[in-house]
Amino acid sequence: MTLTGHISVKATISALILCIACSAPDSGRKNRAAEGYLKIIAAEINRPTTGVDLEFLIEATNYRDVFLRKSAIRALGRLENPALINDLAHHLDDLRAEVRMEAVNALAQAVHRSDGAPVLEVFSAKIGSENNEKVLGAFARSLGRLRLGDEDQGSALELLLSLGNLNPVQIPPKLAEGLALGLEALARRSGGELLSERAKGQLVSMLRYRSADEQTAARVRGIALLTLRHGQAITERYIDESLRDPDPDTRRVAAASLALMPPAVRTEFTRRAIGDESLRVSVEAIGQLANHPNDILKCQWLNNALEDTDIRPIRALALEALGEPCPDVSAQQQILMDAVSEIGVTNSTEWLAPARALVSLASIAPELAEAALPQFLAHENAFVRGYAATAAGLIRQTVTLRTLAQDPAPNVRTTAIQLLAAQDSEPIDELLINQLTADDPQLLMTAARLLENSLLGPQAALAALLAFERVSASKRETSRDARRALLERVDELGDATMTSRLEPFLRDFDPQVARDVASILERWSGQSRQPNPEILPGSALPNAAELDELMHSEVVLHMQTGGEIVIQALPDVALTNAHRFVRLANDGYFDGLTFHRWEPGFVIQGGSPGANEYSGDGPYTRDEVDLQPHWRGTVGLSTRGHDTGDAQIFINLADNVRLNHDYTIFGVVVDGMEDVVDLVVEGDVIIRAEVRVGT
Repeated sequence: MTLTGHISVKATISALILCIACSAPDSGRKNRAAEGYLKIIAAEINRPTTGVDLEFLIEATNYRDVFLRKSAIRALGRLENPALINDLAHHLDDLRAEVRMEAVNALAQAVHRSDGAPVLEVFSAKIGSENNEKVLGAFARSLGRLRLGDEDQGSALELLLSLGNLNPVQIPPKLAEGLALGLEALARRSGGELLSERAKGQLVSMLRYRSADEQTAARVRGIALLTLRHGQAITERYIDESLRDPDPDTRRVAAASLALMPPAVRTEFTRRAIGDESLRVSVEAIGQLANHPNDILKCQWLNNALEDTDIRPIRALALEALGEPCPDVSAQQQILMDAVSEIGVTNSTEWLAPARALVSLASIAPELAEAALPQFLAHENAFVRGYAATAAGLIRQTVTLRTLAQDPAPNVRTTAIQLLAAQDSEPIDELLINQLTADDPQLLMTAARLLENSLLGPQAALAALLAFERVSASKRETSRDARRALLERVDELGDATMTSRLEPFLRDFDPQVARDVASILERWSGQSRQPNPEILPGSALPNAAELDELMHSEVVLHMQTGGEIVIQALPDVALTNAHRFVRLANDGYFDGLTFHRWEPGFVIQGGSPGANEYSGDGPYTRDEVDLQPHWRGTVGLSTRGHDTGDAQIFINLADNVRLNHDYTIFGVVVDGMEDVVDLVVEGDVIIRAEVRVGT
């Protein structure tokens, strides 16, 4: 199944070399254009606040070449520096609409983490003279995301709504999309409080929006329904109409809203959603059953879902939803036991349903789960043993959890120690200190945090310091979270006798860690200490020839469960992250890794060597946010804070507009979305990542 329309891939990537050189067909001009783009990116990723890099970027915003001008404007916005507002504002008068769009977005990004009032003032002065629908759409979505005080927020809302002062049928598609995105951002940030009655009326009219651009029109309808949900303005009528919408993503948003419906109508709506022809709608509906009371009807729906299909996402969700007693508990137990019995001891691809069934069984019939537990404990798949740990925690099998705390897989040990600590039955400090000999960042971070207030103070402090020194020696930026957690224990449980061992880390490669060390030493000594970090070099950028190849590169993920996920790289949107993704795929980095996170109706995430959130490739890459929203099928970069990309990827299963302007998009799925991506569940293995280069 080919994904079309989300991004015009050929048009997008060809812009990088072909369009920027269209005024001069010779190869020398083309190479100079590519080199200009590379220079802009090199300056951008240095995150300059002063100096030659910043001066160059400001100068580059005035280049004659449209693509380079856009790229430089975008780069200034990504610096998120309000001091650059004046350097960006005059580009709202550019003759090219695409440059004006970039300037609007860059101005909003410049104040993304600060007061947006100065940008609101700029927008108010310029918006009345704009007549291009795409630029007006950019204004609308940007107005909705500005951080403003109450009075300014009201002004921004009125300005945003003034852009929609047309008959809803007459609003051009890209303006309608911008209005929907702007209202959604405003409603989400305010918990719906800032949605006026006029705004709600605008959104209701958008529920019926149609245009020749049906994909954009469908997105407008789905976002409008989502925004009404933010504002607690969803009615039975809106859900009824949206469940009949021809667009499956709009129907999915309706299915995600079923818990807000009164019981009298929720039953019928749920029946319709479960039976929807689109898998993503029915998956959403099954997931929403967790919000239903455990009555006969709910349990019958779950039973029917398990009998009528072998689709893995539905089976896993239905078995998980059976974790609370049904009226007929004996029948429920039998369903779960049948699913549990499907587990084998080999690394089968079909382990998730039995594993989730075991956890549900532990909740309603602990004795039956205890009898089934040994098979799961002996399983060679670490994901399965992790579920076994969860089940053992539910039935309070402390001895089993202590055994699992010695498991070869760090993820299993992490789950085990968390559950042991939650039981609070006996001290586990010695066990936690033993975990500090590991190298897995998530395990180290978890153990260090659980050692807070440890009675083994000096011993725990020394173990934390040893672990900090060992992990620091590898000089991996992606160890930041673990190292900071270890420093917290050194600070809390250690003392000034450790000063000489910490002092070298005032020159740490990570500025945040160097600042932490300085703060600790100041508290211990009462004297000011200054961090002087020695920054590691970043990953090399491609040269012009490599950039040309990258423009035409696709990464094909061959899945163990069958099928291929084809991802088109977008170097003109996110060069450093697209480059690393393709380079790592060429190097075999992703071969054998998993999608360790599965959030139905949200994302699948993978590419972690440790199959967790805290293990990835280093050094960090910078965020490369863009105008492109997180539509379904876009491929984003997982981070743990600003500018902390570690090569873990996620694929958007829905239009996840709440991720806009915070998370980088560096690719798009162009083949395999419905027949492969939608069927991926937790733990699915990427057998091999293959790079294909077209012409």
